[in-house]
Amino acid sequence: MGQNGLVAMPSARISPEGTLRIGISKRYPYTSSWSSLALFSRLELGARYTSVAGVSAPAGAEGIDPSRDKVFDARFLLWPETDYLPALSIGSQDFLFARALEPEYLVASKRFGAFDLSLGYGRGSIAGTFWGLAYQPGWVEGLRLIYEYDAHDYRADFRALSREGSAPPGGSTYALNYQWGWLGFQASYQRGGHAGLNAHVSIPLMQRSFVAKRPETPPSRRNLQAPDDLWEDPVAARATLGAALRAQGYSNIQIVYHDGLLDIGIAHRRISLVGRAVGRAVRTALLLAPPDMRALRVTYFTLSDQALVSYRFDDLHGLRLFFEGERNYMQLLDGLTVRYADPAQARRLAAAGAPLDDEEEDIVHPVHWVPNEEGEAIALGGRDSQVNDLHLFPFNLGVFFNDTGGKPRYELFSLAKYRTRLARGLFFESSARLLLAENVSRESAASNSTLPHVRTDIDDYKRDTRAKLNTLLVNRFFHFRPRLYGRLSLGYYEEMFAGSGGQVLYFSKSRPWALDLAVDWLRQRETGSGLGFRPYRTVTAIASLHYRVPRYGVTFTLRGGRFLARDTGLRYEFQRRFRSGVRIGGWYTMTDADDINPPGSPDSPYRDKGIFVSVPLGSMQATDSREVSRFAISPWTRDVGQMVDSPADLYGIVEDPLMFDWEQGHLLSDFHH
Repeated sequence: MGQNGLVAMPSARISPEGTLRIGISKRYPYTSSWSSLALFSRLELGARYTSVAGVSAPAGAEGIDPSRDKVFDARFLLWPETDYLPALSIGSQDFLFARALEPEYLVASKRFGAFDLSLGYGRGSIAGTFWGLAYQPGWVEGLRLIYEYDAHDYRADFRALSREGSAPPGGSTYALNYQWGWLGFQASYQRGGHAGLNAHVSIPLMQRSFVAKRPETPPSRRNLQAPDDLWEDPVAARATLGAALRAQGYSNIQIVYHDGLLDIGIAHRRISLVGRAVGRAVRTALLLAPPDMRALRVTYFTLSDQALVSYRFDDLHGLRLFFEGERNYMQLLDGLTVRYADPAQARRLAAAGAPLDDEEEDIVHPVHWVPNEEGEAIALGGRDSQVNDLHLFPFNLGVFFNDTGGKPRYELFSLAKYRTRLARGLFFESSARLLLAENVSRESAASNSTLPHVRTDIDDYKRDTRAKLNTLLVNRFFHFRPRLYGRLSLGYYEEMFAGSGGQVLYFSKSRPWALDLAVDWLRQRETGSGLGFRPYRTVTAIASLHYRVPRYGVTFTLRGGRFLARDTGLRYEFQRRFRSGVRIGGWYTMTDADDINPPGSPDSPYRDKGIFVSVPLGSMQATDSREVSRFAISPWTRDVGQMVDSPADLYGIVEDPLMFDWEQGHLLSDFHH
């Protein structure tokens, strides 16, 4: 079933915090794709997508596939094992049972040398007492021999009567379990001839990186090759310093030297931590500094030209000693001032312009064999130091978990993207796609939604064209005052909607919260390859409050307002950020609209909900990276509680750089690297 345990029965054990398992299991008549996550040290969650062989649809449910189901489990550790007391956990499962028979249990586990004994009691479909014993022999590392008494009442499965063949008998089950690194395997046999197989990969999300990083060459006087009299020509000196920064991957470089203060503005596409990006720029600046420099200030910008934070160093001698290893971080703080960026100071810095201007030669990367921000495996194209880029992603796979009939859908397509800076803070963006193959347009059950069809007609958009302009828009970004940002957008936002709108974001100076408001005037696009529109128009207005608990890597978000189908309500979001940078979370939406598409009904309308995952690809690469792969498991044929795709969400842009390293919680994370 995916959670830590025996075979079909749970134990009291909780996996180490941040352990993510993804696997597949099969024991007739069940086949499950599953995942489990130790969200905290005492809380483990699980999710399964299960199909059942030999199930037929009940009368009046044509188009619905009753053999498939999504199931969610949870387990909480009441107290851990001690020398004298066993570990004790409570939990709940929903292994394809009717609501009245959801299994709930209490279970204890205690180790005795190489043996691990579990004893528990359940109600619902776990009918009474269950127990099991696991033995880990010392002669084979990672091997466990398991016996369990399975107390599931499989005859109470609400699909048992509509299924061909008999239900598993339960009772005595024997298993062989083997764990090799991240990979796990289990083979089991239950009385009555029911054999089972289970395989999974286990990922430690609390591990900072999954791949050993290649050391990067630190800036040095030797590899910079600068003359001693560099600053006798200030224009040439700025160009030399700019070229040295640009060679290390910096973009949006601005350099001003006045009255002993060397002022530098930088952004970086690849380095994930602000402290590390600033530290490498500072080291480079010290090596190429004017001889009479008395202070150094570095301002960090996003790739959308928003100034976030400024570092000012007044003790340059102490700063040099720090990089030589003769001072520590606490001593470095004596000569350091860190402030949220002042927009007036950022404008003065930007007015100086890039040090190389028209003479620069763009750094172009013609082929990328690593995923980009959306997780594509292959990218063809190039980008320059002024954040202009053109890329073609030949193969993209979109997976839609299940439609209203319970069946998985997919689409395979090519995607081209173009982005260019028209002026400071002003960007033009576009994307086009070519459909290669899909089965989304075979959506099995027609929508009976009484809401405007803002998402339920998605199959029409997939069916009516193979080539389509996905986005075509202009974004203008603003920095009004410290910690207050804005955006205006105009154009085709996404495949289904176009319009104009804006967003304002404010975040607290000393508290871990932020507030934003997004308002968009929208028209629904016509299907096909044209740029026309359907009659549907709407205005969405969503206010969002974000609150972070850095100690636990948790962010809570509350959104409220008018959604895409003109329904109003609230959306609750939760996410956990692990040490690796992976984020996992979910959302639940309640609005004044009723969605009665199955499994919704007039008596119990469906509520929009889902799970999302964000994976920083730098954790799986030998070099640092800001690239992120994102995906979500959610109903994609629903109209209730829907939001338009944001052209550029300000909180998403600002949050990651300003979170820094949540474990250490300071602005100098990896500053010396």
